[in-house]
Amino acid sequence: MSNAYARTLFSIAAGFNILAGLPLLVATQPVAQLMGLQMTPTTGLFIQITMIVVLMFGWAYWMISRDPVRYRPYIVLGIALKILVVAIITSHWLAGTIAWPLPTLAASDIVFALLFWRYLSSTRSAQALTQLH
Repeated sequence: MSNAYARTLFSIAAGFNILAGLPLLVATQPVAQLMGLQMTPTTGLFIQITMIVVLMFGWAYWMISRDPVRYRPYIVLGIALKILVVAIITSHWLAGTIAWPLPTLAASDIVFALLFWRYLSSTRSAQALTQLH
């Protein structure tokens, strides 16, 4: 896959993380209510900490989009994080502790995880050749 593909994929992923993380970071209470999350005094704290991590991963995806060879190890972290986020959110949704909006948003993460894996797999041999030279 080309560098143009990597630039596009990881730029979109960066934008997605910013769009997902920023509203819950800066307007925690109203956005959490729209997402059907129940708020307690400490819930807001943990939501904001989580959104900082989401935004930092957005920054990592942006870095990958600029130099996919140099930041290749971040792709594996992104795949792992996205799968774990989907698993945790899905388990809470299945248990009935959260409403549908958050799992719907998190479903995008599984798509990104698959696309990241596809990119990683398709560029593995090219990466190995680069390291040999």
